[in-house]
Amino acid sequence: MKKVKLVLIGAVSLVVFGVLLPQPIQALLVIIDTPIKQFFAIHTLSLCVIVGIIQGVSEECGYYFVLKQLSRNEQSESLPFWFGLGRSLLHTLYDMATIVAAFTNIRVFIFSVASRMLCFVAMMGLTKIDYLSYQKKKALFLGLSVLLHAMLNGTLYAYELQLFHAAANFDIWFMAAYSVAIVAISSIICRKE
Repeated sequence: MKKVKLVLIGAVSLVVFGVLLPQPIQALLVIIDTPIKQFFAIHTLSLCVIVGIIQGVSEECGYYFVLKQLSRNEQSESLPFWFGLGRSLLHTLYDMATIVAAFTNIRVFIFSVASRMLCFVAMMGLTKIDYLSYQKKKALFLGLSVLLHAMLNGTLYAYELQLFHAAANFDIWFMAAYSVAIVAISSIICRKE
């Protein structure tokens, strides 16, 4: 399969599984006046956990499914790279646009860009874990990928809602540190497999 096609499939998969599928579900939890909304208004930490899980399951299971379908047509070691490039590149471009739009000072700008670049590599690592989950028939890898993604999103959402007190720019430092951890974990898994 052409590399450009795989990159486009990765980018479209991000839109479908990262935005179109989870966002309406998450919106139902906090917008429509139901007992669920009232529960989460009181238990906001639970909301962060659920949002993280929804995002993790939607994205990583969605990418697993797409990689599985693509693998049936093409057995290539570069498949997860090109697919992951599309997913990661689109996400990073979006993040960079928000960084530029929220520009406050040069130091924060530089740290934000560096953090997002580490995130780019981490998303490539998660894509490789999803691919190995299918290739090696190990559901544990997919579960790990979902868990890592859920923990990242849940923590960032809790910070956004100010559920815990943290230093300024906690999100930048957290994403950088967490991205390094994800890269380390995916590297270890790839070496062992």
